[in-house]
Amino acid sequence: MRSKTTAVTMTKRQRVYLLVIAVMGVVCYVANNYLNTKPRNPSDAKTTTAVTSQTSTVEQQQQQHRHGIVEVHSVGNFTDRVAEFNAFLSSLRVKALKTRATDSWQRPTSDRVKVVSGARDDYLQLLSNYSKVLTVALPWSTSSSVSPQAWSSLQDHSNLLIQSYYKLTADHTLCSWIETPGKILHNYDVMYNRKCNRNISDAIRPVSLELLFLNGKPIHRNRYWPNNGNSYPEYVYSSTPNYVFYMHIHRDAIVTGLGDVITDGLKLVLYGCNPDTSPSIPLFNNLVQIPLYNELFVISQFWGNGIFHRMIEIVPRLALHLQFLKANPEIRISAPQVGGRLAELLEIIGLDSSRLVTGVARAKIVYQPRVTGCGHANVQESQMLSQLYRDYIERTFPPQPRNRLILIRRSKSRRFSEQKAIEEVVEHAARDYNLTYTLFMDNPTPSLNETMMMFHSAVMIVAPVGAGESNMFFSQPGTFVLEGVCNLPHVNLCFQRLAYVLGHRWHGVTSRGGCEGVVDVSAASIDSTLRAYLDLLSSQPRGTD
Repeated sequence: MRSKTTAVTMTKRQRVYLLVIAVMGVVCYVANNYLNTKPRNPSDAKTTTAVTSQTSTVEQQQQQHRHGIVEVHSVGNFTDRVAEFNAFLSSLRVKALKTRATDSWQRPTSDRVKVVSGARDDYLQLLSNYSKVLTVALPWSTSSSVSPQAWSSLQDHSNLLIQSYYKLTADHTLCSWIETPGKILHNYDVMYNRKCNRNISDAIRPVSLELLFLNGKPIHRNRYWPNNGNSYPEYVYSSTPNYVFYMHIHRDAIVTGLGDVITDGLKLVLYGCNPDTSPSIPLFNNLVQIPLYNELFVISQFWGNGIFHRMIEIVPRLALHLQFLKANPEIRISAPQVGGRLAELLEIIGLDSSRLVTGVARAKIVYQPRVTGCGHANVQESQMLSQLYRDYIERTFPPQPRNRLILIRRSKSRRFSEQKAIEEVVEHAARDYNLTYTLFMDNPTPSLNETMMMFHSAVMIVAPVGAGESNMFFSQPGTFVLEGVCNLPHVNLCFQRLAYVLGHRWHGVTSRGGCEGVVDVSAASIDSTLRAYLDLLSSQPRGTD
């Protein structure tokens, strides 16, 4: 028996050893193709390679070459797959630095660039026409026994960090707006396929993530206007995406202050807030004035200094690549600011804030992760960042019971018009349901540590729409969020989306008027909805979330 066991063990080791050699050989092949390619015509197609943890045939690899993307195939749960992706990036980086060590930064040959917009559904394919950018992607992992139509997040541990989600609910007014074509300025009727749930009790049972949250992007008449603004393409509602996430790697690049990346002949403008699609190169006649770095990792976006945009759009871009950035501390981070709250948040997730740089910059190698759409939280990045925050809270602060009912008080725009009366009904409800009533104020704002502990122990958050809600990143999945939503034409459901992708429950109560000045929601409507939620909560066995 022992000799048979030894023989089997040796065979497995040999297979693993051969697999490592094969994968590293592919890494070197990819790096050589990308890093040693001389500049060429944009019309020439770029080679693509599949890096896989299982051997693939030459025919399969040739088919994947056509897509212009390096696919890092892996198996296991989501965090394992993210780790493999980051390990591949580090291997690619080693080869890049070895190749570029003595090379100087190469300036663009012309001040004319072609703008490729990330708003286009085919932009990844368009990038295959440019030799100085490489896209590395983590493919969506599918089970051979499950058809795309039968996919459910409840059993998917390979592509998502959170499996359970909850139906979004709202009052009759908001639902009628979502169900009516063209009623809401930001096209939420299209985003939610003109469907809305009025039954608050439906929010108690976990359901699968809706595919439109993985595939959809902000709809805007001048940027992304599918089917004449009437609907997304059908696949948005019915198919899993091709990729979980991806990274663009550029050679000899200029990074603008808004995080766009310019290489020879190309300006890549990913689809964030207010994209700058002008075909211009900053300081083209005096590029030596622009700071030069060996490597830059880009997280800058428009409005990046705003509280909401920093929390929802900027910092999440780091979350899936934290292992890569920690393993390679020489990489600088191109960001909207170099200090303040952004620096605090970086330190919390384990990155030295001294790595931050801002403004227009040049770099021999630029890493450009997937962008965050305007007010459109990405699923995997948001989930990973929330988990990083919660891990930090649990290892740093004393344990606290999860029993807080938090009311957010805004002191300026979009404050509750009946703030005092709402404070009274929320405090009274907290007493009735044996919860700890907590008032979160924005003047003065609590410290980051206090804020994190407060929202981590929340079972429910009541708030008028506003940046304070972004602190739900610190909350545990399943938290109830009751939001006072602005009236027309000011409806903005960005926090609805954030709550959903983080595995929280969300219900909207609509303002009768007054936005952007006040959110005119009656204390009575807050009280009745709040108590309906708390009744549902008290009916649940402890530890179900």
